[in-house]
Amino acid sequence: MDILNHSCQNSTRVIFMYKRITIAFLILTLVFGILISNLGFIAFKANDSPVSYNRSQKSLTLSTSRGMIYDTNMKKIVNTEKEILTACLPTTNALNSVKEYLTDEEVKGLYEDMNKGKISILNLPKRFNENHIKSVTMVNRYSSDQPCVHLIGHLDQSGNGVMGLEKAYNEILSSDTGNLKAVWSCDAIGNILLGEGIDFETSNYMSPSGIQLTIDLDIQQIAEKALINNKIENGAVVILNSHTNEILAMASLPTFNPNDISQSLKNPDSPFLNRSMTPYCVGSVFKPIVACSAIENNINFNYNCNGNIKVGETVFNCSNNTAHGNVDIDSAMQHSCNCYFIALGQKIGAEKLLSLCKNFGLGNSLELADNFYVKSGILPDEGSINSQQALANLSFGQGELLASPIHLATVYSCFANGGYYRPPTLMKAVIDQNKNQIKKVELPQEKKILSDETIKKIDDVLKNVVYMGNGRNALSEMTENHGKTATAQSGWFVDGKEITHTWFCGYFEVNSTSYTVAIFKDDGQSGATDCAPVFKEVSEEIYLIKSNAN
Repeated sequence: MDILNHSCQNSTRVIFMYKRITIAFLILTLVFGILISNLGFIAFKANDSPVSYNRSQKSLTLSTSRGMIYDTNMKKIVNTEKEILTACLPTTNALNSVKEYLTDEEVKGLYEDMNKGKISILNLPKRFNENHIKSVTMVNRYSSDQPCVHLIGHLDQSGNGVMGLEKAYNEILSSDTGNLKAVWSCDAIGNILLGEGIDFETSNYMSPSGIQLTIDLDIQQIAEKALINNKIENGAVVILNSHTNEILAMASLPTFNPNDISQSLKNPDSPFLNRSMTPYCVGSVFKPIVACSAIENNINFNYNCNGNIKVGETVFNCSNNTAHGNVDIDSAMQHSCNCYFIALGQKIGAEKLLSLCKNFGLGNSLELADNFYVKSGILPDEGSINSQQALANLSFGQGELLASPIHLATVYSCFANGGYYRPPTLMKAVIDQNKNQIKKVELPQEKKILSDETIKKIDDVLKNVVYMGNGRNALSEMTENHGKTATAQSGWFVDGKEITHTWFCGYFEVNSTSYTVAIFKDDGQSGATDCAPVFKEVSEEIYLIKSNAN
């Protein structure tokens, strides 16, 4: 009986203990459930909150900038064309805001992108500044009508220069790059946090540092327009400050589109060729050099031209076999008498004539800027001028002689600058972030190569070519123009017709500044009709802008 009672008491205790454990377990379960519920609520609120500890930021680069290129007056030559970009979050409000500016097909594409949760970048005529849709101004490296395109060059797909100054100064221009980015926030799994909107970041974008050229952008545009206005499809213009030989303009046609070079790759007219820096046959624009050599060597010469001259066994003709009669150095230059200058060259001799040519830099490569060269062309040496006939060819600018427009502009600037020769320059300075010149390029030393007497005489001769000779198409009432025409035989034939290279080289003065201009046309008719009118237009347009500036 005692054992039974003791057993009943133990059973009662066990049952009671199990009840207590069960109650405790239920209480703990309830507490944990409340805690878990609260944690879930906290997590949900954190994900919905604009301040999420699991948030990340994403970005899209819209534009990358590189160093500026300025003209001599610190006007931008590149980075001038602006474009409005609009970034849209994938929301119905954004779609509704822009769809009136889009075609049905564009709206459909935008809707599909938004359904995929993508950010959209659009070109729209209107600016927006809302949480879900914002606009920003992007600057294009090159404009749709980019000036100085052959000088500037272009970039490859990685943003490095592969031509022109972009290539020559790639290290400097790429050392200060910047970015324009669209930025937005995402949650831990990459979903866009729409409540936080979209914005833009600029990191050194459009830094003002870069390089400064001697180019005068206003004069450059005059040169480019003059070629077009006078229907020169393949040609070049070079304009120098005659006193310093700083290059103010270098224009070449045809051009190419630096924003899409593929358009020009198959063009048979070689649009990537910078004709202002390419050597060509020069013809009669060489005759003033022969005249200067004669004057320097005290050769005063008259000649009776009957339309042709025999040198050795070769007969040379004046244009159209025209007989110019009794001519001196002045009248021979006015009428571009080949026979006179052939006879004059025989009196001067190859050694003296070539010596002066070398002083003018003919036959030498010209370094216009660091790693930016003009081809040397060809100046025959005494070994190749080994006959009277070879000297005769050289004396009126034919034969092996080749020179670029920049070479000939440098020659004529010597005439305009009192007989002082100075190599041409294109680079002016390196510019820092504050637009200060931190590395200024010094002008090359000038050298007196012609006497004052020679300069006075050649100046009068070249003035008379314009006022009384075959350069009359360059005559202007605004400026006193001096110069010489040329129609050079190239020795190149297309469909049985010889290609001729036509020229006008000369100089004029506006407000005490002298400008030297060399104009070239490939496959022209004559320098008088092709190039002299370009010179007139250039001189008058420069006169107008420089007179108005004062």
